[in-house]
Amino acid sequence: MSSRIKVAFMSHVMDNRAGKGTALYTRRLIEELLKNDRLEITLVHYEKTDDPLYKKAREILIPRLRLPFATRFVRTLLFFWKYRRERFDIIHWFQPRLYPFFWFAPARRIVVTAHGAGDITAPGQFPLSRSIYNFLMIHFNHRIDAIIGVSEFGKQEIIEHYRATRDNVYAIYNGGGESFKPLYKQASQKLIFERYGIRSPFILDVSRLEPHKNVDTLIRAYEILRRENTFSHSLVIVGARRFEAEKTLALAHASLYAKDIMFLDFVEQADLNALYSASDVFVFPSLNEGFGLPLVEAFSSGTPVITSNVTALPEVASDAAIIVDPADTSALAGAMCRVLSDARLRNMLVQKGLARARVFTWIETARKTSDLYQHLVDHESVR
Repeated sequence: MSSRIKVAFMSHVMDNRAGKGTALYTRRLIEELLKNDRLEITLVHYEKTDDPLYKKAREILIPRLRLPFATRFVRTLLFFWKYRRERFDIIHWFQPRLYPFFWFAPARRIVVTAHGAGDITAPGQFPLSRSIYNFLMIHFNHRIDAIIGVSEFGKQEIIEHYRATRDNVYAIYNGGGESFKPLYKQASQKLIFERYGIRSPFILDVSRLEPHKNVDTLIRAYEILRRENTFSHSLVIVGARRFEAEKTLALAHASLYAKDIMFLDFVEQADLNALYSASDVFVFPSLNEGFGLPLVEAFSSGTPVITSNVTALPEVASDAAIIVDPADTSALAGAMCRVLSDARLRNMLVQKGLARARVFTWIETARKTSDLYQHLVDHESVR
């Protein structure tokens, strides 16, 4: 039997970041890959945490240092120096935390999960670290042996916007389909009311409040739906308040139906399944997604879905959702009306969603990722 592949994960992106997409991807991938006997896994991060995942693998704490600025950059270089004789087979980074001179990492191969190129294509306010990340991805991607996009759309976006060589970019879907299941609606509604004060019936969106999530259009479509129909559903939007969130909040507060629009910054991961199952329809009108994990979560929870016809969303949804132009407010309102008023349509979407969700599992994500590691180790290339 060949020796195991030594893989180091730059796992700090999942530390104390519950609910973040990149953190969830990192955690679920590591959890599955820890079950793989072909791999010898090391988790590398900056600060000690009580996360039990670190007890399941070798842990490296990056040398401590405090500087007026660029502390993590310098600490990362110290990690490279201290472990220069280690020579991992693979070091795997997760967006958006590449630093200059990442190519000096003590590894034969460098892998980066970029998801897509949303840091370039999606509107928003990004910290300096992401600007550095984009610069490195554009000008130094030849130093990376494999870049992972989480959809075919994400792969093409990476090739186009980061100017990456096609042969070095791979599409590996996220999982998520096995993490949720249809729950009894009345029990879910009771739980969600007791814990979060959300009264049923309601329409749900799980989106951070930032421009590319397109929550403003959803609020306007909701106004049309309520004005032109007799539905009494509230609109529940779950997600952290980010860039330009105040504009979205002001729009909601000025609405004729402001008392029925509810914002929650955060819902416990353990309650998300019940939240999806309690809702009558999940609406995700995002303008830019490399994958769109909430779609899979809603599908798995037995909730009918409406989403956008742009970026990776039609690819992930396939025929299991109502797909609309996210800029067309009337079309979005009409789609919500159709789903809420047509029981046969709802049932069809639920059944198709459950079938579609089975395509996306973290087990399959991990299998394809470990196969990629094996391919990189087996095929030497000069960086």
